[in-house]
Amino acid sequence: MAEFWFDVLVPGSPEQVWARLWDLDRHTAAIPLTTTLGGPLGAGADFVARTRLGPLRVDDEMHVREWEPHHRAVVDKVGRPLGGRITATLRPAGPDTRLRWEQRYAVTGVPDALAALAAPVVRAAYLRAVKQITRP
Repeated sequence: MAEFWFDVLVPGSPEQVWARLWDLDRHTAAIPLTTTLGGPLGAGADFVARTRLGPLRVDDEMHVREWEPHHRAVVDKVGRPLGGRITATLRPAGPDTRLRWEQRYAVTGVPDALAALAAPVVRAAYLRAVKQITRP
């Protein structure tokens, strides 16, 4: 699988950042052409990020594997065409929170080596979205 990670300093306590990070309405607002369906989130919850462009639709089906509020969540991408895993970890950093986002991903029908070539672009898109989602 292809992979990437980033750290970002987010204003607010881990509790505040956690609430913003896992608010599915914020995901819908931050990610173009995408509606996030499901919730509330917690261990064992399933949700979908549905991206639509005209008649084309891609469902990114996800399952919450681990849920440690205000600290760590692990989300598996379990559908087709997108698979993988996201691990989000929050740590206090003074008045702010350090968020580490680690992601492994695969696209059905795309060799891992080719998917890995897109990692810098995928990372940049996720970093932008996470910053927007967690913004106070």
